[in-house]
Amino acid sequence: MTIYTIIEILKETKAVCFDYWWIIAPVILWMLFKITWMNYVQLRYIKKMNWILLEIKVPKEIEKRPKTMEEVLAGLYSNFETAIDTVYDVYLDGMVEAWFSLEIVSFGGDIHFYIRTPDFLKDLIESQIYSQHPEAEITIVEDYVDNVPDDIPSKDYELWGTEMTLQKEDAYPLRVYKDFEDTAMGEFVDPMSNIVEGAAELGKGEQLWIQILIRPSDSKWQEEGRALVMKLIGRKEKKKPTGFFGFIRDEIFDLARNVMQGVFYVPPPMERAGAATDEEYQSLMLHLSPGEKDTVTAIDDNIKKHGYSTKVRWLYLAKRNVFNKIRGNGIAFTYWTQFGSLNLNNFVPDNYTKTSAYYYLTELRKAVKKRRILRKYKKRELREKGFVFNVEELATIFHFPTIEVKAPIAPRVEAKKVKPPAGLPVE
Repeated sequence: MTIYTIIEILKETKAVCFDYWWIIAPVILWMLFKITWMNYVQLRYIKKMNWILLEIKVPKEIEKRPKTMEEVLAGLYSNFETAIDTVYDVYLDGMVEAWFSLEIVSFGGDIHFYIRTPDFLKDLIESQIYSQHPEAEITIVEDYVDNVPDDIPSKDYELWGTEMTLQKEDAYPLRVYKDFEDTAMGEFVDPMSNIVEGAAELGKGEQLWIQILIRPSDSKWQEEGRALVMKLIGRKEKKKPTGFFGFIRDEIFDLARNVMQGVFYVPPPMERAGAATDEEYQSLMLHLSPGEKDTVTAIDDNIKKHGYSTKVRWLYLAKRNVFNKIRGNGIAFTYWTQFGSLNLNNFVPDNYTKTSAYYYLTELRKAVKKRRILRKYKKRELREKGFVFNVEELATIFHFPTIEVKAPIAPRVEAKKVKPPAGLPVE
């Protein structure tokens, strides 16, 4: 394509815009208004939310597997879209689905497990955890992030941190807790031991913060996963029209659909995201290599479970006199790496957020990145697009350490709770 062709195209585009401005302008103005208005009302709603930090303590020798945390997350997902009843809740009140922050924190070697939640969901969180861990203790504690100044790096503190993202599409799963179990020997290697035992070695003045922000996701990621499966087995999918006019059409349909739903909407029955079982699917699977079949099966199994929109970030921070970036990063990256596999998915650091800089103005750029990621960690907002994990993947990377974890965790529930004996006289 020559420069003259490009100029002619631009001239034609300009002519179309001038001739049909009365169609194009309202659509563009509507899109700008929608973005601006939704941003305003959602921020207003979020600022009114009252947040609390729950610390969860479990007994020293808990024999339950990460499956229990999967049940907890599945129970939380069941409350998805129960607060938003009408289109007015979304477009006038700015209501958004609540999100949670699952956090693993080491203060000089003492490991703590937290869940940050809106206060109106406290009872729901507690009931789900107690249903699987009746011996646990859950208490509201002060937020530890307030004990650290905002102006890091400073003369007293230094940090290194990053957000983690996925190497491939969301539908490609990570290694889950089932992959850490030797079914033949009956042995289970708790992936949590990696981070707990590493973080327990941190010294006084060192801290490691891990934050996993989650919000129940809709079924779009499962639809994309099914399309990926069809692509991998060689079946062609019908392409949806794209481009500017396709976007305009989708916006108009979206507006009309929301208006109609506000008046006539009846929730449809939840559909199970199952694998394709038609004859074509089975036939195409026969032509795949064993490795390709394993990948397709893993993706197919992954999208059968409920998903959460997820954002993962972590920080290693310490007093300058004890700051050791190699040690802090080694503990964190060793933890994230164990969940990866060559044919499926891997955690990788997000180059935009990691606190590194090269070539020019390095110290200034690193300082800006460090303060930005610290601010984002403290605010714990889930407004940016992340990725989707199903409940099994989340339960693998965040659960309470099992009996296989030998490193000390402080604090723990020292005494096991039991019911009082029957017939005990009570005044």
